Amino acid sequence: MRLLTRLLAAAAIGCLILISPGCPTAAKQKVIVRGDAADPVISFAMDEISSFLGKTYLVTRTGEGRPDDWTIDLTVDKSMKDFSFAVEQTRTNGSRPAAVALRGPNSTGVLHAVYTMLEKTGMSFDVTGPIVPAEIKLENLRGFSSTIEPAVDRRGIRQHINFPMDISSYPLDEAKAYIRNLARLRMNYLTLHTYPGQWYPYPLNGGPRLAGNFFYGQRHDVPDDPLIKRALRNSRVFCIPEIEPFYDQPEEKSRRAMEWLEAVIREAKRVGLAVNFSMELREKDPNLSLAFCESVLERYPEIDSLEIITGEDTEKPGPEIEYNTAVIRTLREKWSGRRNLEYGIGIYNTGVPDLKPGFEVMRRVVPRDIHLTVLPAHGARVAVKNLEAIPITADDVTRTVFYSWVEFDGLMYLQQNSVEGIRELIEEGRRLSGGAPLYGVCWNHWRTSENRTSIGYAAAAMIEGPIPAQDFYFRYGRSLGIGNLDTYGSAMAALDEADSADRNTLFNIAFSFGGYWRLRNGLANYGRFKKEQIEASILKFEAVLKTLTECAQETPGPEGKSYLAFLANRISCTLAHLRSFDKMAELQPLFKSGDPKEFTDKDRKLIRSVCDQALTLQNEYLRLHAGMIRDRGCEGTLISYYYAPLLLLKQIRNTYGGESADLASPRKSSDAPPAPAEKIKK
Repeated sequence: MRLLTRLLAAAAIGCLILISPGCPTAAKQKVIVRGDAADPVISFAMDEISSFLGKTYLVTRTGEGRPDDWTIDLTVDKSMKDFSFAVEQTRTNGSRPAAVALRGPNSTGVLHAVYTMLEKTGMSFDVTGPIVPAEIKLENLRGFSSTIEPAVDRRGIRQHINFPMDISSYPLDEAKAYIRNLARLRMNYLTLHTYPGQWYPYPLNGGPRLAGNFFYGQRHDVPDDPLIKRALRNSRVFCIPEIEPFYDQPEEKSRRAMEWLEAVIREAKRVGLAVNFSMELREKDPNLSLAFCESVLERYPEIDSLEIITGEDTEKPGPEIEYNTAVIRTLREKWSGRRNLEYGIGIYNTGVPDLKPGFEVMRRVVPRDIHLTVLPAHGARVAVKNLEAIPITADDVTRTVFYSWVEFDGLMYLQQNSVEGIRELIEEGRRLSGGAPLYGVCWNHWRTSENRTSIGYAAAAMIEGPIPAQDFYFRYGRSLGIGNLDTYGSAMAALDEADSADRNTLFNIAFSFGGYWRLRNGLANYGRFKKEQIEASILKFEAVLKTLTECAQETPGPEGKSYLAFLANRISCTLAHLRSFDKMAELQPLFKSGDPKEFTDKDRKLIRSVCDQALTLQNEYLRLHAGMIRDRGCEGTLISYYYAPLLLLKQIRNTYGGESADLASPRKSSDAPPAPAEKIKK
């Protein structure tokens, strides 16, 4: 009997030890999450709460709570204003768990309330992934109540899905992760701009009606270069890794490409993003155009909106807009009752002489219940100037999705920062609307890690309005643990100015389509840029790099150090690219003054010497870039660089330096984008 008593006492002591405050299991408060799990977006929201709070709290969807536990209720409240969301912590009376109410007018609004709540507990969200603090504190919610009415209703990204560095090369799991990170930034809209033959079947150049012609049909074979091979996950040809084994099977590649995009769209829907499918019509046969539009609707049943936009920089876009509107009218009538779809008509003109009359045609011919879209320039700051020149009116902002730029593809190989241009667009839109929410804004970008700061600003400004850039840099730098926030803010402002200056003076010095680099003879793109302008840009980027390096020395934490190291790396890549052009500018007088057929041996020796020095700089770009591969887009930029400026440089050396070429002739693309119009810069 005494033995039994001792055993029971020992067991009791053991239990007390197990539930003591020092025990990790006992220390965890319970969090009871309640919501309509049958709704896919609500279910995802509940999973997000469990994932992020689960390391600190015991998260469950059932059970009773103690007074010191928490309940989180996710509720769709249709009485709330469209696009709003709310977080409210109900004060406890000592006899019930602490309650948090997360509400929105639909499940997407509820999800955005979840992220608002999580940010209050110490979380930060970034397009590269969540930033989880050492400790998450629900106690931060005590007495917290906030109802948010965003500055922009439809907030999102415009993905071209056309170049190696955008998500169209991502493995499916990584593309889905990118989509989830957009939702975590409280975005609710995704425009997928597609080209014929890439994501829906189209007979390019009279060929078979197929999709899967990635990157305008330009093939990127993995070169026999150890540096690039180590950096890429493809073994033979660069594309979505799951599709690589089928690259030379056109029908199978076509089918798998559309399955990939369908899965990406499905993920976007699961995380509360409305999906707008954007396309351009190249044929002028209404029956053919209607058939291609219907093929999209049939292949992608989960899209929410279909947009037809003019081709890039169409001359006199008015007739094209009228044609596109007629097709949409017919399509809408034919599909009435079959799908709950929205429709859009858009214009992509970057020069005011065509943009202004084109937009006026849209106002006149597009029915009020069809929304408008406009991509008015190349570059964020110029987009605002061109919108002002139309001019956009207060009525326009109630039905128009504005497209602008996180990065400009004509400067793709340079580090960019477009925060000020983003701020100006939100500010101008809010001025026109009288402070009312804008209908919609989406931002073009291809690379992800390189643009995390600008995307973070865009996400915040679409919620809060035009935040002063320095205020955002302080906030963003603090979330990363950057040491000297003043130094960091000044560096990012200087980077913004360098980016803007390059857009104006070095337009297309880093355009990302390989075919563009082989359109001319002679020095081609190496002959276009003035040496003094290149050197002015170099000085700007050198100053930014110096300031960021000083900032890194005062940054103790790993998150901030990693971020600054990556920025410094990409600015070093930028400098290598610019210096290679600066070196090649030394050949401009030779090519301008003489016929290449009459070059002397001395001329050819000079060409070889200059090209070799420039090649050394571009190989340095590859080496530096390959040293920091943060996402799949970094892989795409690497191989794109190899097949664009570097390949042209080798061809110039071989052609005009007097040595026989050992390079294969460049393959023709089955389709090609127009280069951003160099004659239209304002």
